[in-house]
Amino acid sequence: MKKIFSFLVIANILIAAIIFFKSGQQEQVSNAPAINPEKIIVLPPLVNCVEWGELSEQDLQSAETAINALNLQMPHKKISSATLIKYQVHTSPFKNQQAVEREINKLRNMGIISHRIEEQGALLNAISFGEFEDETEAYDLLKKLNSDGIVDATINKHKIERKKFLFFEADINKISELRALIRQFPDSRLAQTTCERL
Repeated sequence: MKKIFSFLVIANILIAAIIFFKSGQQEQVSNAPAINPEKIIVLPPLVNCVEWGELSEQDLQSAETAINALNLQMPHKKISSATLIKYQVHTSPFKNQQAVEREINKLRNMGIISHRIEEQGALLNAISFGEFEDETEAYDLLKKLNSDGIVDATINKHKIERKKFLFFEADINKISELRALIRQFPDSRLAQTTCERL
């Protein structure tokens, strides 16, 4: 009998302890700040922003420097805007400048005066005859060059990534400051639009 009594006392103490700890946890949960659904504001997914761009890879560094010089204190980000495909008709690169000059003299004697010398990159010292957006125009020029006796000319297809900047939280004063960028980069454009929220 004593064993049963002792067992029941221990069981009651355990049950009381469990109830005590559970009620303490419920009080902690109930002390959490209440969420007031009437105070929740759903932000629209799109916001007004200013778009500036259509810049080439070569212009990006100087564009970022110009943006930092304006010290606008407004959030912005750089994104891809378009990928252009260009077809460049050119010769193979020559070993040195003297070889390029000899080839240019040969071209002048043939009556071909429209060309330029590549001064950097993988095509250093190559003679470029033109760069086209239309592949058929590039092939037409290549056929003409081949018929004139220039057989080492080839077509190089390459992609040009265009970038643009999105400026958020732009007011009228900051938009007028952004217009200074157009004067520095005349091929770029500035437009008000809507963008996804940052």
